[in-house]
Amino acid sequence: MKKPIHQIDYLDKTKHDKKLLDLFQLIFDHVLDKLDKREDYVLSLTLVNSEEQRELNDKYRQINRPTDVLTFPYEQDYDESPIDLGSIIICPEIAKKQAKEFNHPFERELAFLFIHGLLHIFGYDHIKEKDAEVMYDLQNTLLNTLPYDFYTDLTKMKKMLKEAQSMSIAPYSKFRVGAVVLTKDLKYHLGFNIENASYPATVCAERVALFSTYAQGYKKDDIISLGCITDSKNVGTCCGVCRQVMSELMPSHAPVYIFSSGFKDMLKTTVCELLPFAFTSEDLTK
Repeated sequence: MKKPIHQIDYLDKTKHDKKLLDLFQLIFDHVLDKLDKREDYVLSLTLVNSEEQRELNDKYRQINRPTDVLTFPYEQDYDESPIDLGSIIICPEIAKKQAKEFNHPFERELAFLFIHGLLHIFGYDHIKEKDAEVMYDLQNTLLNTLPYDFYTDLTKMKKMLKEAQSMSIAPYSKFRVGAVVLTKDLKYHLGFNIENASYPATVCAERVALFSTYAQGYKKDDIISLGCITDSKNVGTCCGVCRQVMSELMPSHAPVYIFSSGFKDMLKTTVCELLPFAFTSEDLTK
């Protein structure tokens, strides 16, 4: 089957990093896939400054102030291909202010605004409370399942993993493992394997890092990602017990970075990919 065309006609009047187009394309493909849109689509996406956004907002909505995102769905015969979805116009200047206000990365705010605009394109709205609930729930789901990590600094994570691994207590196996949990306040929480002469009492690095994070008062939704490194020349993935614990204590789509010895190789995956059919609290119901 031919892969559908998802084309973005992109115009950046604000001269931001050209890599943003790659992010927008990733989001566009992700949203269309999750909404089960299988046709060929084309979309106009423009980045403008706050003054131009104010003029557009005044002209088309009679609101004389700049706004973060404007959406102009294109009404056409959907028998045509590719289907022209219309235009989305984003103001990065306002996005930066909002990112600072909500204390999250600029790129995450852009992703949020683009997803918001795309949902309007496909007929979702938030004027009525019931409609708003549906739209916002879907919006959050799309953002949280986006295969993109807005927070993790891999250079810093490697540094912290090296430190964690150096503290490994592995007198029997001599196999050192380090783990790091990153939380939304951009703090890195270290863990390492702790072995015991009674071998079943041994605790893996991933669980030590997660338990330490929770012991400091953090919860599931505070966790961004987890990193792990071993002494193996291969990328050794987490054991089954750790995967089960991760599936309950971390968001299901949280990224997981697993490194071989010396950081020569890396596997990037997610919690739900590591354990696709996890045993959950729902399975305890009678």
